[in-house]
Amino acid sequence: MKSLTVSLLALVIGSAATAAESAPVVAATFHRFSIVDKDAQMWSALYIASNGRIYSGLCTHGDAANLYEFDPDTGTMRRLANLTVLNEERGKGIWTNGKIHVQMQELDGFVYFGSLSEDNGPPVIDARSYLGPRWFRAHLATGRVEALGYINSFWGVLGQAMDKSRRLLYGLAENGHLYKYNIDQDYTEDLGRVDEWDVCRTIFTDDRGNVYGSRPPGRIWKYDPVQDRVIDFEHLRLPIVNQSRSMANPMLDRKVQWRIIEWDPVDRAAYGIVGGSNLLFKYEPQIGAEGRITPLVELCSPAFRGGDPMQIPYATLAMAISQKERRIYYLTVTSGDFDYGSVSGDTLGSAFLVSYDLKTGARTDHGIVRTTDGRRCYGMEGMKIDAAGHIWFTGAFDEPDPKLEAGRMQDRAPYCMGLGMIDPFAK
Repeated sequence: MKSLTVSLLALVIGSAATAAESAPVVAATFHRFSIVDKDAQMWSALYIASNGRIYSGLCTHGDAANLYEFDPDTGTMRRLANLTVLNEERGKGIWTNGKIHVQMQELDGFVYFGSLSEDNGPPVIDARSYLGPRWFRAHLATGRVEALGYINSFWGVLGQAMDKSRRLLYGLAENGHLYKYNIDQDYTEDLGRVDEWDVCRTIFTDDRGNVYGSRPPGRIWKYDPVQDRVIDFEHLRLPIVNQSRSMANPMLDRKVQWRIIEWDPVDRAAYGIVGGSNLLFKYEPQIGAEGRITPLVELCSPAFRGGDPMQIPYATLAMAISQKERRIYYLTVTSGDFDYGSVSGDTLGSAFLVSYDLKTGARTDHGIVRTTDGRRCYGMEGMKIDAAGHIWFTGAFDEPDPKLEAGRMQDRAPYCMGLGMIDPFAK
């Protein structure tokens, strides 16, 4: 009976995914990053600067991280830096700074970001050869990328936020510690451990300079710069699904924390998505001692709504707020957890665009994303929206040319990394 139930569930999910693939199509432009480097992954590192140009941090597990700049006015893409070359690490047989996995921020004409190493370097080489992660900044006027101070001796950052008034950067590292970087003094301070498991991928600062992050199971922490202390909230919880309490399948994983979150200065609130359920929520930190969380709406693909929450694909990092429309856009997947080469499920899920109107509370399913040259778009892991309301996103796209493919999903679907753009106002 159990195997029959599982088979029926798989059939239902497969049929629902097929139905999602027949949904309306959303047209997007496609811009390739490189035909030389063939970067294979991208996580979160997408930023639209004050000069109108778009900055993207890409990586390849086991190789290097590259920073790119795209000019929408001319349609030109250029690589600004290879981090292993910039740090003079390449060719030395050591572990290297090979990944950019943070939300980038801008100050005084520079875009700032931190790095990490994830399998970047020969596996037979001692990991202690790694010199450590660093802070970097790209000069908007020239494109020059500068390596700044080291963050620590080994553990790189996954989440990043900035306090512009205090001229501080914050980084949440793989070891669960929160780091504070003084930009003017080029000095990093370890603020201590805020997480004991798999850290959340995005943190944010509110308009008072407080820093917030989440940790399993559905808990929230805050760093108060005035008190100079980390506070674990005792009563506030994210609206999560209670997955398991057994040691064989522990609850403490990244599905029970937020996946992506963004501060909205208009509402003085943060809007985020829970990793496992793809539930959009609103967090108002100024209400009460710990703030108030309001669940809003599921933003997963229509195929999974109202069904088994354990079957919902893991949330992506492709969410952003359109200030022009006062609308939240999100790119989910139609089936299978997405991780570039490691894609779960029998069906490769397409990117599916859904939005939430902050004025009316209405959810809109826009449909499957396809490029104007016919490419299929898969899981996207970065999104930003410019002042004109154009939706920019980064991730994996079909690559029909074997000479240009960066990898294959499930060893059968060749892809390359690209920058896409959706114009929600196009007729």
